[in-house]
Amino acid sequence: MNFKAAKPDARILILQIVAAAILSFWFKNQWTTICFFLVIDLLVLFWYGAKIFFERLIAYAILNALIWGLLILEIPIISVVFPSFLMMIVRVFPIYLLLKLLMDKTPMDELLYSLDAIHIPKSLSIPLMVVYRYVPTILQEFRYVNESLKMRGLNLSFSSLGHLMQTIENYMVPLLFRSEKLSEELSAASLCKGLSAYRKRSCCTDVKLTIADFLYLLGMIFVICGLLYLDSMNF
Repeated sequence: MNFKAAKPDARILILQIVAAAILSFWFKNQWTTICFFLVIDLLVLFWYGAKIFFERLIAYAILNALIWGLLILEIPIISVVFPSFLMMIVRVFPIYLLLKLLMDKTPMDELLYSLDAIHIPKSLSIPLMVVYRYVPTILQEFRYVNESLKMRGLNLSFSSLGHLMQTIENYMVPLLFRSEKLSEELSAASLCKGLSAYRKRSCCTDVKLTIADFLYLLGMIFVICGLLYLDSMNF
């Protein structure tokens, strides 16, 4: 029995990320870059709701305000170095939003199956999926350790800066023990699921491109053409 796969298809979302990565550094017009972000933030509004939409919009506005503020103030060294760094973050921010959308909305088994379908080497896709599983888990473990230390008054705070090495040790020791346990659990899970670099992968869900995916792709092409036209205009 096949189950319905998540939509849009992972391959469309991967293509969307690749196109966004190219366009983000292609656009020369500042207003085009802003419109490009707003289009992606509208996707965030659709998938995550108004709260996340406004959070990302405010974060983007703050980054741009910092860039313009530093350029206007003309502070020695700072106004030369930091605007370039912040501009890089502004360019990468939309790509991060689309990458997070892919990870949140596409189950790992469907993503692996889609990567196999477009002939991505398993030696690359499997480590990426392990990192995808491992990083959120270790961040959750960090929160647990932080809560435990907070109950004892040993968490990172202004008062703990005088004993910084001891505070780092309080965090690192339990995290290292948990990392060893988590790596064993991930290895066992991969063996149980038959994860192998030498065998063709199957999937319980019916992963295939449908009319909805092609319509999404067509809409994406129209948006890209509109943004390229906007970028070519001198205003």
